[in-house]
Amino acid sequence: MQLIGILGGTFDPIHNGHIRLALEAQEQLKLNQVRLIPVNIPPHRSIPVVSTEHRLAMMQLATENESTLSLDLRELESEEISFTINTLKSLRQEFTDNALCLIVGIDAFNKIDSWKDWQDLLDYAHIIVANRPDSLANKPTNDISPVLQRWIEKYQITDHTQLKNNLSGNIVFINIPMLDISSSMIRQLNSEHKTLEDLLPNTIQTYIKDNHLYLDSA
Repeated sequence: MQLIGILGGTFDPIHNGHIRLALEAQEQLKLNQVRLIPVNIPPHRSIPVVSTEHRLAMMQLATENESTLSLDLRELESEEISFTINTLKSLRQEFTDNALCLIVGIDAFNKIDSWKDWQDLLDYAHIIVANRPDSLANKPTNDISPVLQRWIEKYQITDHTQLKNNLSGNIVFINIPMLDISSSMIRQLNSEHKTLEDLLPNTIQTYIKDNHLYLDSA
């Protein structure tokens, strides 16, 4: 059985924080691959600033030398709102015999009970929660609902090697040195003509400059 990581987002633009998260999760959990899934119509945030074509081009540049990272375009090919539960159902139909591992940051996970059909997510995938290094290992923050707390207690495991025992159904917390980077920060800095060094790969910096992207703050 293979372990397939799933990392979704608007990737507007993709940056070193996204790449670090995907690669660290892949290494720690021994994932066979991580599929990056750019959202089409996000349910919980604003629509992307630049076109789908530009977002994809930047993602291709970011992953071209990373053999374990691949792009998955299923949400872009759908005209529906990109609900995670629907994406996982689609992935499960394709990867019938492999374990799916949905990778989310701790901030997103703390609000996962606002997602559509959130309690059904574990029917289709494991959930991998990326904690910050200064967080307690294997623990969520205290700022979560009692219902979510009970859900964690029921499904959490601490030995990630057990992920291969089932196709889905477990929650694992891992500590990842998260970079203090966001796509909105990059867009703001670029609109102010400030350096993007160390925030995203040089190839993407060049692409943004050559295509005159993110010149307005957003």
